[in-house]
Amino acid sequence: MDGTPEERSEPILSIIIPAYNVSAYIEEAIDSALAQTLREIEVIVVNDGSTDHTAQMIERVVEKHMDPRLKILHRANGGLAAARNTGVVMATGKYIGFLDGDDIWLPHKAQAQISLMELDPGIGISFSNSQYMLENGVLTENLLQADKLTPSFHDMIRRNHIGNGSAPIVRAACFQQAGRFNEALKSCEDYEMWCRILWLTEFRAVGIDQPLTLYRIRDTSLSFNFEKFLANADLAMAALRAQMKNVPERVFRAAHAEHYRIAAWKAGSTQQDAVARRLLMKAVMIWPWLILSDWRVTAVAVALLIPRGTRAGVIDKAKSLRQDLAALTQ
Repeated sequence: MDGTPEERSEPILSIIIPAYNVSAYIEEAIDSALAQTLREIEVIVVNDGSTDHTAQMIERVVEKHMDPRLKILHRANGGLAAARNTGVVMATGKYIGFLDGDDIWLPHKAQAQISLMELDPGIGISFSNSQYMLENGVLTENLLQADKLTPSFHDMIRRNHIGNGSAPIVRAACFQQAGRFNEALKSCEDYEMWCRILWLTEFRAVGIDQPLTLYRIRDTSLSFNFEKFLANADLAMAALRAQMKNVPERVFRAAHAEHYRIAAWKAGSTQQDAVARRLLMKAVMIWPWLILSDWRVTAVAVALLIPRGTRAGVIDKAKSLRQDLAALTQ
């Protein structure tokens, strides 16, 4: 899998970069895709009707690299799912990776995940951990880690173990068999897609316990729209329920509660304590067993009792302790 862009064979991996109003970050994202140690790639940038200078920045990157592996498409705004689907249709690789326009892939990410998938044809989705970075690109010490590196179909319904939209690389055959992203969803579209792949195909999802993605925390990430998230989570759940008649109701209830738990955690981390309490109570009402099955429920409840000024530090220490304990048990 070596060779310069001029001498490359057909791409084994198509990297899709959906871009909407990410003019400050899109150059870093594209640069990181083109810098992959796996050279047999194509990078498909889909500008989803950006209203800032994203289009101009993309053209600047094109002129900078003059790399035939780079393909650009400008389209009217249709949302993240539609932009990803546009890229999937254009893709020619055996594998399809996703990189959001404000995130970064580390240079060996594609090589590591593709090597894993080449060794095991039963893996349809590979993913990695992610390291959080601030809006200005400064790395934090916090990781977004999967609870399970080999989640089952039911595990994936209960929680999106893949984590974020820049973590997965997916076998193109998965989309051929399971369809594409649900464009009616304005969030949670990736969660619904991964569940559908594990339901409709024989493929498995396997993670690599390394941070191969840099996940940017932006002001828009912090100003979490709880109503939009929960509305789309409910739509995703309804779509899964309608299709997957044989899945036990307890699995869906646990998943439904998990969505409210996530929203409660976000509310608590942004100092919206009243909202966090309401959402956490709703999560427990939907699925009381969540208290015993997910340590984060207790973490949110305890965090709400801690003064706001010291809350972030306590939560960070709790995460670090959990990571240390996990390492000791491996």
